[in-house]
Amino acid sequence: MELDSIHSISEVKMEYSMSMYLRQHWKDGRLTYSEKLGNISVDGRLADRIWVPDTYFANDKHTFVHKVTVKNRLLKFHHDGSIMYGIRMTTVAACMMGLHYYPMDEQNCTLEIESYGYSTDDIVFKWQYGKDSVEGMADIEIPQFTIVGYDLNGRNSSVESGFSARLSLSIRLRRHIGFFILQTYLPSILLVILSWVSFWINHEATAARVALGITTVLTMTTISTNVRATLPRISYIKSIDIYVVTCFAFVFFALFEYAVVNFNHWKEKRKQLQREEEGRKQRHDSIRQKDTPRRQVYPNNNENNDSDAGGGEDTWSNVDHYGGSFRSRQSGQYQPVPTESPSRRPSSQKNGKLGHAWLVNARRKKTKNIVKRKKKHRSQLEQIRGVDRIDALSRVIFPTSFVLFNVVYWSSNLKIFYDSSELDALVQY
Repeated sequence: MELDSIHSISEVKMEYSMSMYLRQHWKDGRLTYSEKLGNISVDGRLADRIWVPDTYFANDKHTFVHKVTVKNRLLKFHHDGSIMYGIRMTTVAACMMGLHYYPMDEQNCTLEIESYGYSTDDIVFKWQYGKDSVEGMADIEIPQFTIVGYDLNGRNSSVESGFSARLSLSIRLRRHIGFFILQTYLPSILLVILSWVSFWINHEATAARVALGITTVLTMTTISTNVRATLPRISYIKSIDIYVVTCFAFVFFALFEYAVVNFNHWKEKRKQLQREEEGRKQRHDSIRQKDTPRRQVYPNNNENNDSDAGGGEDTWSNVDHYGGSFRSRQSGQYQPVPTESPSRRPSSQKNGKLGHAWLVNARRKKTKNIVKRKKKHRSQLEQIRGVDRIDALSRVIFPTSFVLFNVVYWSSNLKIFYDSSELDALVQY
């Protein structure tokens, strides 16, 4: 057997295509002739008039013989009745693949050759030159794979008529990972890193952070869809699925992190508004208490009353802030007590007291405004610190977790990729 090419390896259909020159040798005593004639090559159409083995490929899906410009068949006769029958054909054979470690996987595709109707009592198949019966393997190049080895086997398979001889060509294929790094892994890594940019954007820039998060999530969804489109609908998890899903989780949680930040921001803002409302109510109540009339007690300086009071007992009268008279201490009744009108006081005394009162009120107002501003700034700083603390933690947690995931993922998969124990059983060339 001489291999021409191996192409169209499909994971979706679990098949591969192979073009080859298949040469069969057998001996038929009825076709002996004189040795003087030597070897004779005849038209392949003569094969329809003599006996030929009913060879077929057990795992074949579709096979055809090339017909350009005529059917590519060859017959060679030897004087002792030995016959060589060669055919140039292309076959599409089934190749059941295990995709657990896809795309860092190795596949074993086989070609099964046996007789369709004859048992081992009639025909026995064997490789004519042993391990050297297959040629051209070293010259084959496959776009996404490298041939790391092959093996030739022969066994008997059980059929209804007994046992049938079967030959198998087993080819070990290792997938190239470069295409997937450029097509899937590198874009996924860049998208995850791009999602972290939102941690450095102001939390009040809602449009920018939400747009960035949604864009990365949708792009990762597109990458995941493209990966699944090139694979069959299998139930088990593949290596590339783990990576894509993890990257999708990172960009999703980066978007979710802003939802947490925004929620805490408005939560603190509501608390601040409640505190400001309570402060306004307290100030309003204190102002109302200050606006009520204040009552003061003044001594009664009437000398006549002092002399008439026997015993020199002091008399007092309650006078309100505006000069009105109230209850006298002696009589226990409200009596008008003459008080000095503010207009009758000396102007220097009146101006001095007013200036002092104005300074005291100004100082009180200034102190209250300073305290109010400090409280407001303190609440705003606490709110900003609380929100920024989440972003600051995310700037550390997300990159660290992603780096650790990559270390574990690549170390475990590459170890399996390069240290496969099954490879040792194959013949290297």
